[in-house]
Amino acid sequence: MRKYEYTERQTVAMLGRRGFLKVVGVTALAIGVTGYAVVDLIQRRSDVIKARQAGLYRDDKICQENGLTCSHQNKSVLRFYADMHTQPATGELAHHLLHTRYYPRTQLAALGGKH
Repeated sequence: MRKYEYTERQTVAMLGRRGFLKVVGVTALAIGVTGYAVVDLIQRRSDVIKARQAGLYRDDKICQENGLTCSHQNKSVLRFYADMHTQPATGELAHHLLHTRYYPRTQLAALGGKH
């Protein structure tokens, strides 16, 4: 039976100075590109959130100016209750028609809806 001898080469011999600089350069480039992409994604998400907040505050201000801050004072809702011949928080049909249910977006496809 033959006896095999294996000796590892030294790391310095496998990776010279130029090879080391290439590996470090490629690694730094990969980290830089990935880091830029992540920072850009976070910044765009932050911009969308700020725009949404500004829109919600603007809509809330318009509702306050028109006296529509409470749903039980909303003229459309009061007209709906008058048409249904019921009072707020008493009619089962009104409760069913006016209240919504929350479904996570992952479950909407199973329910046949789109998000």
